[in-house]
Amino acid sequence: MLTLFSISQMPRAVRYVLSRMRHTPHATSYLLLLAFMALPSCNLPPPAASLPRRAGEGTLVLFLNGPSKTPFSMAIDLTALDAVREDGSRHPILSQARSIDSLNVVERQLLLAEVFLPPGRYREIHARIARAKLNRGGESVDLSVAAEGFTFKVDLEIKASEATPLFMHWNVEDSIEREVFLRPAFAFAGRDKEIRGVLAYVTNENSNLVTIIDRSTDRVVDVIEVGRHPKGIVVAPDSSRAFIVNSESSNLTILDVKTNRILHTANLEIAASPSDIAIHPNGRTLYIANTALNSVSVIDATNFHTIDLIPVERQPVALAVDSTGSRLLVANMGANSVSVIDTGRNRVVATIPVEFQPNSVSMDLDGSRAFVTHLRSPRTIVIEMNSLRATGRVNTGPATAVLSDVAGRRVFVALLSGNRLGLFDPSIDAELSSVAVGKEPNRLALDADREKVYVVNRGSDSVTVVDRNSRLVISEIPTTKRPFGIAIVR
Repeated sequence: MLTLFSISQMPRAVRYVLSRMRHTPHATSYLLLLAFMALPSCNLPPPAASLPRRAGEGTLVLFLNGPSKTPFSMAIDLTALDAVREDGSRHPILSQARSIDSLNVVERQLLLAEVFLPPGRYREIHARIARAKLNRGGESVDLSVAAEGFTFKVDLEIKASEATPLFMHWNVEDSIEREVFLRPAFAFAGRDKEIRGVLAYVTNENSNLVTIIDRSTDRVVDVIEVGRHPKGIVVAPDSSRAFIVNSESSNLTILDVKTNRILHTANLEIAASPSDIAIHPNGRTLYIANTALNSVSVIDATNFHTIDLIPVERQPVALAVDSTGSRLLVANMGANSVSVIDTGRNRVVATIPVEFQPNSVSMDLDGSRAFVTHLRSPRTIVIEMNSLRATGRVNTGPATAVLSDVAGRRVFVALLSGNRLGLFDPSIDAELSSVAVGKEPNRLALDADREKVYVVNRGSDSVTVVDRNSRLVISEIPTTKRPFGIAIVR
């Protein structure tokens, strides 16, 4: 039997859908969803997927910055966050409740929400907390929580078709009043006008966003909206610009590294589904893998005109250019091969058979070897660049990326089995050590100056930071949905 609810009695996720349904196309689908969610016997969780963005809306990405220290544990059930616009209208931010323990977020950052909001200036954030518990000195106390919730001042502007970050800082020690009352000490801040730091960029395929990470703190400091389904990313050798290929919109986003603002968006081949990008060491030429067209585009990095279109084998998905810029390697997932392109003539000069479904290709530091990982093979192929032949096989298991270590001839490998980062010596086909990272590790990057390896985890929407020497996890950085590629600004 269907139980009817008043709006105030409905679950938070249902009210979230209602708040957006009135002006949303195909509202009947959401009514059906509400009907099913109202069935008490079903106990369906809140919907995980975001509702479609209406024309003119912008994206708000809310992060919680945990405290630097906390002398006790405070656990809160955050049931609602609403953004209050200047006109007084309220817009829900959370799609589901979050339980947060202060001890679990010390020196950590969490993604709380990624939501579409109408454009305009917002002046307040209203929070509702269902429960708060203090654990101190072995004693547990339920704090008194104001039923009407808590209001915090903000100065937030949402712009149409742009992403805006908001950072919620939590001072745990100042969140208790007279030992029994909860007075959450949340402070909200937007992006800095000038981001100074050593940066890393991460593309997020299902959010259409690039996450900007400050590598000195390993925290997200900004987000930028780009094209649809961003994948491959590369930074120019002089660190002036970053280039992002957007797979679904088949275009190229050019980002000013100094200001972290979009300079230009260039169209690529129609329906190309580009998946990776590489840049010549001289910074003047870009190479783009057109996965759906079985080709590689050669693009002028100054005016973004197409110089050439090079046919390769089926489903090119990954690129690597050698240190001299004379040869470009292309991993063809659909053909189980690697194409070798002479960049002086823009012509394929060799095709190297590899194993099933190659999905990444990378060069050794000295350019003498290349490594090819596979989704459907337990081995990583080693290619000798002088002879352009596969001369070795490393038993890594299915993998997604190889990164040469700065020390010796060792390599880091993103391993799908067990979701690990492994360290291998290819010369003796040996795994030296490994560490667990997030789900579906996909791409790797090395910060040689700080001796850290960054692992992009598609399945857990995060980046794991690993100490290069000890191979221990230092931190976990939140991203948005389905992170794909990473690029370090030198």
